[in-house]
Amino acid sequence: MSNTKIAIQGVPPQFDETELKRRQAGFQHMYMNTLQCMELVRAVIPFDFLSKVIEKSKQGYTLVEKNIITTSPLDYSAYMVKPEKLREAELVLIDAKVKAEYVAFLKAEHLRYEDLLRQQLIQAAEAKERKKAEDAEAKRLATIEAEVATTFTKLVIPD
Repeated sequence: MSNTKIAIQGVPPQFDETELKRRQAGFQHMYMNTLQCMELVRAVIPFDFLSKVIEKSKQGYTLVEKNIITTSPLDYSAYMVKPEKLREAELVLIDAKVKAEYVAFLKAEHLRYEDLLRQQLIQAAEAKERKKAEDAEAKRLATIEAEVATTFTKLVIPD
């Protein structure tokens, strides 16, 4: 065990609905502003590409203006935003995942604090036992010194 004294500071974090909402909002923002809310439509020939775009459009997907539509030979592709219902369903899954990760974090922190408290209490008990043993040893040595002092008189050397 190290010589560093363990002292717990504060308390483990508790579930906070505001913190959960903040975390969920961050992941939702990331989802809505990345390619996660989109699907890549790709084909080798133009006719297949256009057919896929039309089919996705019928399913509620929309083309994204800000992303490049590739029309290179043998490489036709475009990103299309997923339909609202699909995005909402995925956001519900993201919220559930974020909540599960937050709960796992809270449980881990509680276990970490319990472990720190356990180590702190063990360290305190060992220090108390060590002090008790040192005091007993000091008392025993003092008793022996007193017995030695009473057994022998002081050495007197004449001048």
